[in-house]
Amino acid sequence: MTSASVRTLDRRAPLPDTAERLRLSIARLARLLRQQDDSGLGPTVTAALSTVAKHGPITLGDLAAREQVAPPTITKVVEKMVGAGLIERSADPTDRRVSRVGITALGEERLADFRNRRTAWLSERLNELDADDLDRLEAATDVLEQLVTVPEVAS
Repeated sequence: MTSASVRTLDRRAPLPDTAERLRLSIARLARLLRQQDDSGLGPTVTAALSTVAKHGPITLGDLAAREQVAPPTITKVVEKMVGAGLIERSADPTDRRVSRVGITALGEERLADFRNRRTAWLSERLNELDADDLDRLEAATDVLEQLVTVPEVAS
């Protein structure tokens, strides 16, 4: 074995521990952030609303694929959002059998409120960090964004 391959193996040795620590930290952070919006809608509904805002009007099938949930699950989520006035259904202009959902003005307002509350809470926590830790976190954010990037689903 060359010294370069040994270094690569040595560098990879802590990955299981790093993966475990990262998973736990991200799960805890996500839970704390979800608690900030006080919406009562739940994380699945909030995530789906965000997807509708970004990609809507969108079919229920496309929404289910983007949210990586089963069609019956997305149907229930959509019913909840329609009932709350956050999104509205419309017929697809090319195929009347297909319905699309788009965000309402109330949905946009509520989504902005959820995001603002979460961002404000996180900003307060970031302000508690010293400059070196904040610099390290800023550098790590690029890497985290790579980890969570999901390939676009064809519409």
